[in-house]
Amino acid sequence: MSYLISVRKNTLLFLITIGIINTLLAIIVFIYFNNQQKELLYYSKQNIAKTEFKETYKKLQSEINHYKLILKTLKENKDLIRFINNEKNIFPYLVEDFIDFTKANENIFQLRFLDKYGNEVIRIDKNKDEINIAKNLQNKSDRYYFIKTKSLKDGEVYISDFDLNVENKKIELPFKPTIRVSTPIYKNNNLEGILIINFLASDLLEMIKDKDIFNVYFMDKHGNFLLHPDENKNWSTQRKTYYKVKDEIKNIDTLIDKEKSEKDSFDKNLTFYLDKIDLTDNSFYIIYSIKKEIYDTYMKETTNKVAFFFIVLFILSIPFVLLGAYLQSIRMKILDSLINNIPFPICLKDSKGLFLLVNDSLVKLYGFTSKEQLIGKKSYDFIDKHLPHTSKQKDVDVLKKQKIKFVDTIVLKNNKKLYYDTRIIKLSFLGLFNKTYILSIAIDITAMKTLNHKLEDKVSEELEKRVRTEKLLTEKAKLAEMGNMIDNIIHQWKQPLSIIKVTSQALELNLEMHNLTEEQRKNYILTISENVDFMSETATDFRNFLSPDKIKSEFIIHDCINKILKILFFRFKKNSVELKNNVPKELKVYGYKSELCQVILNILNNALDQFLVNKEISENKEIIIEAILEEKYILLEISDNAGGIEKNDLSKVFDDRFTTKKDKGTGIGLTISKRIIQDSFDGDITVKNKDNGASFIIKIAKESTI
Repeated sequence: MSYLISVRKNTLLFLITIGIINTLLAIIVFIYFNNQQKELLYYSKQNIAKTEFKETYKKLQSEINHYKLILKTLKENKDLIRFINNEKNIFPYLVEDFIDFTKANENIFQLRFLDKYGNEVIRIDKNKDEINIAKNLQNKSDRYYFIKTKSLKDGEVYISDFDLNVENKKIELPFKPTIRVSTPIYKNNNLEGILIINFLASDLLEMIKDKDIFNVYFMDKHGNFLLHPDENKNWSTQRKTYYKVKDEIKNIDTLIDKEKSEKDSFDKNLTFYLDKIDLTDNSFYIIYSIKKEIYDTYMKETTNKVAFFFIVLFILSIPFVLLGAYLQSIRMKILDSLINNIPFPICLKDSKGLFLLVNDSLVKLYGFTSKEQLIGKKSYDFIDKHLPHTSKQKDVDVLKKQKIKFVDTIVLKNNKKLYYDTRIIKLSFLGLFNKTYILSIAIDITAMKTLNHKLEDKVSEELEKRVRTEKLLTEKAKLAEMGNMIDNIIHQWKQPLSIIKVTSQALELNLEMHNLTEEQRKNYILTISENVDFMSETATDFRNFLSPDKIKSEFIIHDCINKILKILFFRFKKNSVELKNNVPKELKVYGYKSELCQVILNILNNALDQFLVNKEISENKEIIIEAILEEKYILLEISDNAGGIEKNDLSKVFDDRFTTKKDKGTGIGLTISKRIIQDSFDGDITVKNKDNGASFIIKIAKESTI
């Protein structure tokens, strides 16, 4: 089938994968073993380098000692002694002696005797086998070797650095690597002159440089190359080419520092070995490095071993690759069968929107008869159908966010709406190849959506009914509260009305009897006026109490309680109940004053009603209001001794429309009170039985206080 990944394609994919993994592993292993082998090679030659350094030192020392011995022999020569003692006719014999010494030593190419002023007295030059007695003698008093030698004590020898021979201030060609060995000659502690041997160091240097394993470098006191495997860099200071060692050996200073601290001066970069030579005028350094051909041959063996191992590993993995490809194809077949049995439209697309895998539900939804009509087609070409899985923007979003979900609304030709809960997921297969796919699933939720709409309409309808019912109950509660208020007003007005009535009757009677004095008239009018003012003040208090606050303000809780006590004065007096207001007079709260007063009024009215129910309580009836200050809250505790609340009713008193007063109560007073405290004061109300009565605790958050 066209939408299944073939065994051949899977095999190729797995082979490429294994090949890439093997290559990466081979590179990692090669780098590791390369470093290991490089380290092993370096340290395996370490002792050889040490031995070579020692041998080089011995050869240099032996060669120099040989010429020291010649100088000593010359110095003890009888003809030289006679010459120093100014004997006549001895000079020719001394010249013959110098010639004999020059002939007898192959590498001596110049033998000289200079007087104490630096003038050449005798100079024998040898070029190959030709020996010449110099005629044009020179003054060498400004030469470094003369200056340093004449400062020596008797018997001491000066050894110059490696140098190139200079004649007439020009380097002699071909180059003559030279070492000068000289010693002073004293007579009666007075300097008479110096003996100097210039010997050719070419053979010595070739012997030092001739190493089977190492390239050899010499570094002079100036940090320049004295010797280098590349002959063009030899004698860098003398030839004024100034090839710096540090330009080629970056860590030369570190190697020198380690040598100075008497540590093994071996290179952490596993490249160079270094040793110091202290035989000549100035110390110089010999540096070895393993020859490239030896290093390459050694490392090539490691490379071949690693390559062979991974080739074998790759060949051995081929059967497993074939098995994996076959199992992958089986899984794809299972996946295809699985999604075909799902009744919702499902598809797998590549990152460009091409359909790779679809199920029968999707084919049917798109109006086709076979999967081949969709496989390989771009999903965005069907956007005009307004169907799931066709949105390019949604695919772009999921490639960024990994997964998204949304509801697709589809309107059919007959205006029927279909709703699909669509989920799109980004899938990555073998991140090594950066293959990204998009899996889309559209679940038909039309029936659920329709049912939800019906449920929402039903809920809205029921909610509206409930709101209307609660509104009616609230109005009923307000009317009941107003009834209590009016009853209180009537109680408040009874006594002043009676006084007004009696006073007006007395006034009328005295008028009829013409027995009314001016003082009596004023007293009667004053009495009537005071009682009318009292009634007016009472009416104003009730009106203010019933008017809701629209702006939060700061008020004193103690004053709020006293105001309520004034309203309920006749109820308390009539029922012989004492109210104890123990709230601190300075305690303030910030909020809606009328709302807190309404809550306290409701609790006090309920307590007074409970005293009427429990008529057996006839003495010491009291209600106590106290304040308790906590860290975050103010607690107002309102306690009575009216018998308490039934145990089964304690957990219900704040429930909506719960009442113990039967037809006389609405059951929403405490419910509304609880809401007021929770919403306006960030607190709560709780109740418990305490000391043969009920105790209501109003908790007010301190954040609402000032």
